[in-house]
Amino acid sequence: MDLEGFEAFLQERKLDMEKITEAVGVIQEFSKFVSNSIDNATYNDFQDFSAYLIKNYKNTWDNYIHILRYGYFKKNNLLIIASMEVIDGGEVIQNFSQRLIDEFGEDIRNEIFGELEVPPLGIHPKRKPAITKELIKKFLQKVDRNKCAEFLASGLRNKYPDSYKSAQAKFLKAKNIDEFLEIKRQDFINTLKTHYEEETLFFTQEINEQVLEYVKGQEGMTEAGIREGNKVIMTKIPYMTIQYLNATDEQEKRYYYCHCPWVREALLEENQPVDPVFCNCSGGYYKNFWEAVLDQPVKVELLESVLKGNPTCKFALHLPQEVIDALET
Repeated sequence: MDLEGFEAFLQERKLDMEKITEAVGVIQEFSKFVSNSIDNATYNDFQDFSAYLIKNYKNTWDNYIHILRYGYFKKNNLLIIASMEVIDGGEVIQNFSQRLIDEFGEDIRNEIFGELEVPPLGIHPKRKPAITKELIKKFLQKVDRNKCAEFLASGLRNKYPDSYKSAQAKFLKAKNIDEFLEIKRQDFINTLKTHYEEETLFFTQEINEQVLEYVKGQEGMTEAGIREGNKVIMTKIPYMTIQYLNATDEQEKRYYYCHCPWVREALLEENQPVDPVFCNCSGGYYKNFWEAVLDQPVKVELLESVLKGNPTCKFALHLPQEVIDALET
């Protein structure tokens, strides 16, 4: 355990001494849960430590980010992936609770949640789908399916509009939407190439030549999107593309495809328990992106999802008329 090196790593990233001291302390605590070395920690070690953090009210965003940074420092993919799985989407149920209050009132929110508390940050991934199942079942008892889908399609993730400024600038410079989609496609491939060449993770997955060939073979459908008339049709890149491409069982392929931490583990169950209306929430990611790029509200429609038994998660962006009109000028 190289704490001095980790401290220097954090100093290079301009963290203040209070945060550095806090980060080093968390890694020292984590090391007590590992029989050999934290650098050889297992997935179960991480989950045991996460349970300890929850029990002792130390399960803060900062503490999981400290573990994530240590993973990057040591180039430890297990720690990076395990930490990212906590951080990614950790806000979803809290946001669901608050949006129910904002849009339907506190009484409806309380009827849907009942005695269920908002789950703590860092709970075991296998416990998440049961929570989603119960909440969506009760939501559908209170609100019709179309209204439920519309509510979820706005997304339950936090929004970070500043992260889309670069994409918006490229859109404004592009001749039209088709040119922008081609730029977006090439940018995505270049990003994956960089991760491949530098042997770093793209979020939680390794990139190899097989992944690059898969994405290139989608001809822009994956993440960037292909325009079909007044719509842009797009699919997600699989969550773990290498495993997805090499899986022979269809259920296993759907598991490796799914990005949603509140659903994924259910895909390994024989009777998948989560209502697929929840997959409209994934469209919120694209909705947030395109609303920032186009600087106006847009509709994103769920076409397919692996939770419904489809091979991919596919979405349609309904383009505003002025964007279509620009193709003719």
